[in-house]
This record gives sequence, C-alpha cells and structure tokens, in this order.
Amino acid sequence: MKMIKSLILGIGVLLFVLTSCSSDDFKYESSTVKSIDFQLNGEPWNLNVGISTRPLFVYKDNGDYVANYSSLYRFSLNDGKYKFVASDYPEQMIPLPTNLNDLIVTQPALANQHVNLSDAVPYASPFEEPVTVNILTRTGILRLKSLDIIADKSYSTIKTTVSIKRSGYKVSDGTYVKEDMFVTRSKTTANGGINYTDDFILFQTGEEANNVRVKIECLNQNMQVVKTKELAGTFSIEANKVTSVDFFLNEI
Repeated sequence: MKMIKSLILGIGVLLFVLTSCSSDDFKYESSTVKSIDFQLNGEPWNLNVGISTRPLFVYKDNGDYVANYSSLYRFSLNDGKYKFVASDYPEQMIPLPTNLNDLIVTQPALANQHVNLSDAVPYASPFEEPVTVNILTRTGILRLKSLDIIADKSYSTIKTTVSIKRSGYKVSDGTYVKEDMFVTRSKTTANGGINYTDDFILFQTGEEANNVRVKIECLNQNMQVVKTKELAGTFSIEANKVTSVDFFLNEI
C-alpha cells in the first residue's frame, strides 16, 4: 500500500513538472497579421482571387527566413519582430529561401526582366496596426533605335553590348552592388539595320557615375565584325521609365 501511494505521488510530481514545462518553456504566443496594404509603385495592388502566387516573404528581425505567404489570406506568426519583403514576381526575384542579409537580386543576364521588390519593412507583434508594403520597380528600360533609311547589306547581325556599373540589388538595406558588368545581345537583320530597335531592362543608375555606355558591332554571315559604333556619351536609367536613344547605324 505504501508503495502504491509513493507511485501515485511520483506520477503527480511528474505531471506537475510536465504541465509547468508545457505552459512556460514550450509555450509560444502567436498573433494574427490582420492588415497588409500592398502597393505597386505607390498604387494599390493585390492578387486576383484564385491565383496561387505568394508575393510576401517574411523574415525574422535577424534576417532568418520564416515563410512565404499569399496576399489573399490572413496568417499567424509567433510574437516578435519581423521584416516583410514583397514582389509581384516572387518566383523570379526570390527563387530559394535564404537569409535576408545574404539576399542579392542580380542584374538579369539577358536584360529582359524587371526587378520589382519592396523595401524590407519592419513589423512587430501584436500586429494590430496596418502595415504598407510598397513593391517598387528597381529597373528601367534602355530603348535603342536606328534612324537609318538606307540599308547596309554588308552585315546580317547586330551585336549590342551595354556596359553597366550596377550588377545587383541588396534587399536588406536597399543598396546596389557596384560592379562593372556587360550585357550583350545579338539580333539578326535582313534589311541592313533599317528599323533596328532593342530594349534592355537595367537597374536604375542614380548618380551620373553609374550611367551606362553602348557599343554596337555589325557582323557579316561569317560572324566577322564589319564595323563598330560606340554611341557618344553615357545614358541614365530611371526606375520604371524608358530612356530612348536614337542614332544612325549606317552613318559614315
């Protein structure tokens, strides 16, 4: 009988310890994120109902990746401090989970994709106040166009090389990676350069020192350079705008 009482007492102590641990050591308070105001370049934006894209990325205050959420539904987070990042091209901008402090979106090699990302917006529990996450276009378009009306049949391919000074965008602090880089593209021409036009999507340049330069090489059917033209001056790129550059390709 004494042994049974001791056993019951021991089980009672064990249950008390486990209950204390579950209510203190293993208890995590959470709160629901109720209201996020998504914008795209300052205009209201949201997904259409039924689209599975998840534009919101959540990170801990120290940069650790937490999760990727849709903008259509509420969700809960453990109480604490976080940073929110959003994009309308989430699969292209942030294809893999990574620490926010290591996240750099590089200049697309083909210069054919806009970089749309919000700042890293701080947000802390209990998440009662609405938070605005404004997705900003960090790139602009360099539009090249020849004004020629007389064809030059000595070449059949136009190779354009754009020299840029910014190779990436660091999301955690909204800065650009300063590094010399070349973006090259070739286009065939059947009319000797008449109506040649091409668009390059590049990071905004900001200060004049980051302006881009353009070199054009005209190649024959054997891919040999027939002539080279370097456009005079440098060109600035503004976010979400078009920089148009018109020139004569066949002018002697």
